[in-house]
Formats: sequence, C-alpha cells, structure tokens
Amino acid sequence: MEKKNKEIMLWHEFDGPGDTSIEVLEGICKLYTERFGVQITPQVMNITELTARLNQIKDTHQGPHLAMVPADMSSYVENGLYSEVPGWQFADALTEGALSTMQLDGVQYGIPVLRGNHLVLYYNPEIYASAPTTWDMFEEAAERLSAQGIIPIGADLQQGYWFIPFLTAFGGWPVQDGKPNIVTPEMRQALQFIRDKMDQGVIVSLDGSTGLLEQFIEGKIGAIICGEWIYNHLDKQMNNRLAVCQLPVIEGRQSLSMSSSIGLIYPNHSLTSEERENILSFTHFMLSDECQTMWTLGVQRIPAQEEVLNRLGASAMPNKKMILSLLDHARPMPTYPFMIQVWEALNTGLTELPLSNPEQALKKIEQAIQASWGVYKS
Repeated sequence: MEKKNKEIMLWHEFDGPGDTSIEVLEGICKLYTERFGVQITPQVMNITELTARLNQIKDTHQGPHLAMVPADMSSYVENGLYSEVPGWQFADALTEGALSTMQLDGVQYGIPVLRGNHLVLYYNPEIYASAPTTWDMFEEAAERLSAQGIIPIGADLQQGYWFIPFLTAFGGWPVQDGKPNIVTPEMRQALQFIRDKMDQGVIVSLDGSTGLLEQFIEGKIGAIICGEWIYNHLDKQMNNRLAVCQLPVIEGRQSLSMSSSIGLIYPNHSLTSEERENILSFTHFMLSDECQTMWTLGVQRIPAQEEVLNRLGASAMPNKKMILSLLDHARPMPTYPFMIQVWEALNTGLTELPLSNPEQALKKIEQAIQASWGVYKS
C-alpha cells in the first residue's frame, strides 16, 4: 500500500504519571492506522511546551496536522494558524453546547472529544467520615488532623485554574463585558483567604501532577481539590479510600469550577492540505461509539459524544456518577483570545502570594495584565 505522504502528526500533552489518557490515545491512533492504512503519529509533550509550539506556528509554519488540547487553546487561532472546521459534520455526535466550547466568535476551530475538565473535591473517607462540603469542616478538623501529621486540604495554588473556585466563592469571575476582570475586590478577598488558610496550616499548595497526588494517596492530606481528569489514577491507587463531593461552600457561598472540553484543533491550516479528508476521517473516528467508549472504560474520562455520555451516566459507579453530576454545577471556561494573558497574570500573582502578601500579589496581577493587554483599564 502506498504510504508516502500518508502520515498524520498529532500533538498531545502529557502531564506526568497520573495522566493515563495517553494510553487510550495511542491505542486509538494505532487502530486507525491498522484499519485505514494512514499512519497517525502522536507526539507528546508537557502543556508548557505544547502552548509555546502552537504559538510559534505563525512564525515557523511548522506544525502538526492535529493537536488534542483543552478547549481554551482554541483561542490561539492567529498564532497557531488554525483551520476552521465544518462543525455541522459532527452535529450527529455532539450537541450544540459541546460544539460551542471550541468556537471563537461563533466560528468552529476545534471538535470536542472529551468533556469535563472540571475540578472536584476528592476526600479520604478514613479521614473525613462525611463529605466535607463546607470550608468550616476543614477548620474544625485542623487541630485533630495536625496532631496526626495530616493536612486538612491541598490544592495546586500556583495555577490559575485551581484558584477559580476561591474567586467564585467570593463572587468573582475573570471576565466581564468581554474584558479581563481580575483586579477586583473579590480577587483581593480570595487571595487574602488563601494566604490566611495557608498560614494557619489548613491548606497546603503542592504541584498538581506530582506532590499533591502522592501525599493524598499516602494519607498525608485529608482532601484535595483536583481535576476530574485524575480520577482514574486516584481510583486505581486508593480504591475504597477515595470519595468525591462538590467543592466546598466558603463563607456561605458555593465555590464553582470552570469546565471545558478537550478536543482536536487543526494547526498550520492543515484542513487546506491534501490530507484534509484523512484528518476529518480521523476526527469522525475519535467520536465513534467505539473510541468514545475506549476513553470511558480505559481511563474513566468523560466522553463528548452524547449517546456514550448518557450510557456512562446510567452505568457509572457512585464516585463517577458524582463527578458527572458536578459537571452541571460548573461554569463554561471563557475562550476569549485574551484568556492566555489572564492565566499568565493570575499565575504571576499566585507565585507571589506565599512570598509576600495579598496586596503585593494583586499588584503583580495588575502589572502583568496591563503589560500584556494594554487596553485594560482597572
């Protein structure tokens, strides 16, 4: 069989040992290659490298045919030279709501493969006898747990995404009227709250893909805020020592996570290349009943395809059912092109927070967003 020019390159992130999704992705690529005689080659890298490489395509004109990315990376459309994709071709498998997660100004630049990407509270029922759904429960347990060398709750507080539940609990949201909205009283309150709780030893900040998971699995942390994407890893490691509940109520307000999808984008105008039909054919394959079920059975991810999602909901175990139900309580992640600057500014402030104080952290956020998005008026 003629193999020349029949290789399709797919970029994908790899987030450390807890990221078991790569096994399924490689399996799907292999299946497609065997069945259709078109070589699909996945190339994995960490999210920082993936972000940088996508944003360099405008200058290098070097890019893959496909990349599987979180939905908000649809917004790198100009730097990544993304092709517009015919969303109507996938309307039989995906709802308008799912498709809209990868649209920018109503234009479809990506096709969702997985849903979710939301944060939940994982807790150890051997440490918390009932679900710690309010922040008070962590404070009340702090003395008892500290005496046993256990931290009440952990999160990755160097990452903007993990910070959103604290911001929403104080009534904040990073976008308002189509503009960044991060230098606000709500932001100050959320930063102050986190700093106070860190100082009191109620919450610890650890790397979300390594230390946080390791210490939770070892029973050194009672509960963690983390993504649904890590459930498979935790479930395998912890079994009956793992339970899931909604994010905690903080000072009377429910904290909310963002949610989004993970899907395929088409960099370097790949849909104008001679591989267009193969690329779209592979996209359809990713949304097939067979492949979507592989994600759910293989690594317990949340499928984007509606029928498979409904089947999963009906047959899931209690923890997974809870994760699926919490998706309805999350807010869709904004996909404005300026969100990359918003995340960078938040990360700058969060890095500063443990080193100095909330005022200084807020100042860093303000300086960062003004430098990168000059039209912003606080």
